[in-house]
Amino acid sequence: MFENTKGMCLRLIRADSEDEVVKILSENGYWDDLHAWRDFGDNDNNYSTAGAQQSDPVAALVEKLVNSADARLMNECLSSGIQPDGADAPQSVREAVARFIEKSSNPTSDAAGRIENWTPSERRDNARKITLAATGLRTSPCFSIADTGEGQTPSAIPNTFMSLNKSNKLRTPFVQGKFNMGGTGVFRFCGSRSIQLIVTKRNPSVVDLAEPDSDKWSLTVVRRDDPTGGERSSVFRYLAPVDAGSDRKGGVLRFESDTMPIFPEGNEAYARPAEYGSLIKLYNYKLKGRSHILMKDGLLSAVGTRLPNPALPMMFHECRDYGGHSGSFSNPFTGLLVRLSDDRTENLEDGFPFEETITIEGQQLTLRIFGFKQKRAESYKGRSDGILFVVNGQTHGILDSRFFGRKAVKLGNISDSLLVYVDCSMMERRAQEELFMNTRESLAGSELRREIEKQLERAFAKNQMLRKFANKRREEKIQDKLDNDKPLEETLKSIMEKSPSLSSLFLGGSRLTDAFKPAAVKPADEFVGKQFPSYFRFKGKPQGYRLQRTCEHDRSIRINFETDVENNYFGRSKDRGYYYISCKLATDDTELSILSHHMNVFEGTATLNITLPDFLKVGDGVTLEVRVSDDSMASPFENICELTIVEKTQHVHRPSPPRPKPPSDEEGDGVQAPSKVGLPKAIWVDEADWEDHGFDKFSAVKIEQVPTDDDRETYDFYINADNFYLKNELKSAVGSEDVLKEQFKVGLVLSGLALIHDSKRDDSEDLEDRVFVATKALAMMILPIINLLGDLNTDGDVLEEDAA
Repeated sequence: MFENTKGMCLRLIRADSEDEVVKILSENGYWDDLHAWRDFGDNDNNYSTAGAQQSDPVAALVEKLVNSADARLMNECLSSGIQPDGADAPQSVREAVARFIEKSSNPTSDAAGRIENWTPSERRDNARKITLAATGLRTSPCFSIADTGEGQTPSAIPNTFMSLNKSNKLRTPFVQGKFNMGGTGVFRFCGSRSIQLIVTKRNPSVVDLAEPDSDKWSLTVVRRDDPTGGERSSVFRYLAPVDAGSDRKGGVLRFESDTMPIFPEGNEAYARPAEYGSLIKLYNYKLKGRSHILMKDGLLSAVGTRLPNPALPMMFHECRDYGGHSGSFSNPFTGLLVRLSDDRTENLEDGFPFEETITIEGQQLTLRIFGFKQKRAESYKGRSDGILFVVNGQTHGILDSRFFGRKAVKLGNISDSLLVYVDCSMMERRAQEELFMNTRESLAGSELRREIEKQLERAFAKNQMLRKFANKRREEKIQDKLDNDKPLEETLKSIMEKSPSLSSLFLGGSRLTDAFKPAAVKPADEFVGKQFPSYFRFKGKPQGYRLQRTCEHDRSIRINFETDVENNYFGRSKDRGYYYISCKLATDDTELSILSHHMNVFEGTATLNITLPDFLKVGDGVTLEVRVSDDSMASPFENICELTIVEKTQHVHRPSPPRPKPPSDEEGDGVQAPSKVGLPKAIWVDEADWEDHGFDKFSAVKIEQVPTDDDRETYDFYINADNFYLKNELKSAVGSEDVLKEQFKVGLVLSGLALIHDSKRDDSEDLEDRVFVATKALAMMILPIINLLGDLNTDGDVLEEDAA
């Protein structure tokens, strides 16, 4: 006997496997009734779109969470009597949050609409309105996502939840979903049949009473059918048996009920009733790992990098058979940025996070840069997460952390301790389309993407805060180990004196900067920046001075200013400073567009980097006006520079002069400043520290580029002290262990230097990986080569020692 629709719905909600769903629908006569199933999007070729979404299960799941946040904001907008696509609707996600959730009197201010500024109770109360509950098996979980959003009526389901490529949200500026297909990304990760349950009811306060059954709950199930007959691919279909005819375009099931238990409480998945809203359940979700979702390696953390700054908080519930106290089953999800803002003292180095704005090809990006204390990053980001490109709080693309190790950046030694959040929300829609794939999961291979990478390389390489951090971390890693190690410099000098070709090849006759051969200097005064600047002028010039200088054709330009404002002036979210650039031809005042520019402030020095239009030619004159202002100023600081374009020249790179402070250049008894040397450092790594360097027993060398004040390269070499082959050789080298270890170290350093030199032929960006892999293979042979080749005679025989 068939059960009533509400009873069947409750069973489907509580079912925790796709097999249970099939059983329930079969018992009620629906599973095998082909006429009861309607093509998703009314398109029998829907797999070409729905099957081409996210390749990552977490990214696909995030789309569902984002849709729930959209639904909540839509509901609040409609409940306020405002049409979402009307002229008086909010123009951004943050403005919508500020107006409808915060009830802010100034919803467009920098601080409005940011959940990081909410109290813990405000976050928790709002998180209960969007929830995710994990049920079922640890190895094959089900995820239920519920929200108190606008909900949908039965007749609206085909054009909302079950639509594809419709323009439902295209003209709504304050929601994330635009393409009307991101929610289909989860299909491929739902078991073997792609089963998804949807239960929804329209908010009575916004419902159109003229719609039939507008006061009822809707129920449907999505599944994937294998290709049959003339079908070329699988087809996604949903249960729509109401008045279904031969055209298979029936309506979804519906039923009356004042409330439905769609929200979790603690570790009970369906305990709290709702009068309206939506529940989406994903069965047997294919998620890597079997962890409790609230643990540091669980789903909560994984979602953090994919949704680092959600529009609204959400509550995650672990409802499977894990032990623990009552408070261990649920936790508010507020995103990576809020977590780090709350826990910055314990997890971040001093001065972090800091923010900067950068304009590239006319598109404004805001960068928030996090520098982690040692061994703290792993709780907040994956090992490969480096730069997150984010739109409205959702990550749309990621650059691997190896980006920081590029030759142009030279921050490889802190790549595992850096995370950069790039907010692309202010980019024009067309530019976003150029930068991101439609899956909102990865970056496109476009010219814009390449230009952004190039400009970020320059910005990070010249950032004094990051260079200071990199040098500090290097000192923490190696100083104590170098004190007890035989100086590599003496050994390499001796070898290179005997082989002039090696000296020329690797050092070029020059000496590089070594941060750890210090000379004593007087300490400089610590810089303490003001909240607002009292001056902002050209470096070494009085306020109002009209600077005249040349700039080389087809090169970016750097102009230095001095100021007393804090480092984060142009990036902070509250009371932010702004700079404006006006550029005109000197001959006729023709206005020129500066499409790429970036202002960075560090300890009293502000550096403006700009790229002039490429149509300018040698001899042209340009008048550049730079104005700096904030809300505290009656009038801005104005600085005018007259530029003359000259021929581009080939520069000979020399070490840059030391910064005036800190430290000072006067000799004394204070802090230590770098002196000039020029050879790599080699640091032994014991087995206990293998994890920090990605070593195993066969690994040999990992290199990290050292940040320097010029464009030359120098590296730290981390040598595996417990390498399998080295330990085997040491067993038979009683009494000469130190010599053998030194041979192993020097041989691998020379091999690594050769690989570094060779990489210049193809300008390789994967140099660290190349050295890591090649030396892993060389480790087996390096000691036999050293010990045996020196004893070969001209006939290829090994010379025997004379008998005593």
